[in-house]
Amino acid sequence: MNTNSAIQLLIFVLIAGFFAKTAWGMITKEAAFFGALAGITMHWLLTNKGNKNVVYIRPLSAGWRVLIYDILLCTFLISLAQQAGSFSALFDALKNNVQNLALLLSLIGGIGIDYSVGG
Repeated sequence: MNTNSAIQLLIFVLIAGFFAKTAWGMITKEAAFFGALAGITMHWLLTNKGNKNVVYIRPLSAGWRVLIYDILLCTFLISLAQQAGSFSALFDALKNNVQNLALLLSLIGGIGIDYSVGG
């Protein structure tokens, strides 16, 4: 494992831990189910660009981490929308809670790091 991969894996563990601390309590079964479906679909459409190789992702690789980030991001946004009641109130939920905004930015940043650097 090269240095970039080790650092990216450490960042992944930190973001996953922050997700578990911040968002785990508000996730419902529906948000987890639809977030997993939306995350896999988003990964298939954007990262793999419709390629069927989404099933051939090696564990702990950059593609695997981006897939997990996509699932966590979609699950988090769906659970925030459920909690807020509507998508327009979603922005108020992000504005009023700094931890929610920090988690959203860290998930997007993790996707950007793993997608752009690779590894």
